[in-house]
Amino acid sequence: MPISAIPASLSYADADTRLGGALSAVFEGAGASPGYDEVLFFDGDLTLDGDFLNAVNELHDGDVELIVVTGDLKVNGPIALYEDRPGLYVGGHTQAETLEGGEAEIYIHDGAFTHLVYGWYNHGSLRTGTVDTPWVIDYDHAMDVYAPGGRWVNNYDDDEDADFAVGDSIVEAFVPEVVDAEDRCLDVDEFLNRLQAGLPVLRSGVQTAAESASDGVVGARLAE
Repeated sequence: MPISAIPASLSYADADTRLGGALSAVFEGAGASPGYDEVLFFDGDLTLDGDFLNAVNELHDGDVELIVVTGDLKVNGPIALYEDRPGLYVGGHTQAETLEGGEAEIYIHDGAFTHLVYGWYNHGSLRTGTVDTPWVIDYDHAMDVYAPGGRWVNNYDDDEDADFAVGDSIVEAFVPEVVDAEDRCLDVDEFLNRLQAGLPVLRSGVQTAAESASDGVVGARLAE
């Protein structure tokens, strides 16, 4: 397994001090809810193969509450943190197939994710700097994600600010294989499987409003 930084177990307070207070600025921290006692601390760049959490567990014997990578994080696989532990903080650039969050607190700076960024349910939080990804999917999650080139899907309720949202917007835009016909939302597992297989998820010709507007501008310029 490729790895650069060697993990160290630190208290939350010690890890926060080493980062100049960066953890307490974005996480609840020790003494609050959810609270962290022990931090698995990678000082430097970290590269891992396969599922991120499985790879970390192979490096550390015991429960992990919060994972900190001070440098760049490269994962040749998904980052999927659906339980409340561990949380994740990355000080540098993060690269992976996906970034998926559930009950955990996740905070990264800039990054690139091949398939999607996905926030599920309303207990955790997922916050990023500028990230490059084709899809951002929100299911009633605390998300602060800046993905200027990505399409945004509200998979929980109607949302005029999203590119696609629950109801007719999703049913009419996406291929039937990735739509939950009963709830009129995306089946995210099938959606991701199709992306990984290199198959289209949108019906032919479907564009977001921004994409349609951009095509109109380009067409107008060509006609000049």
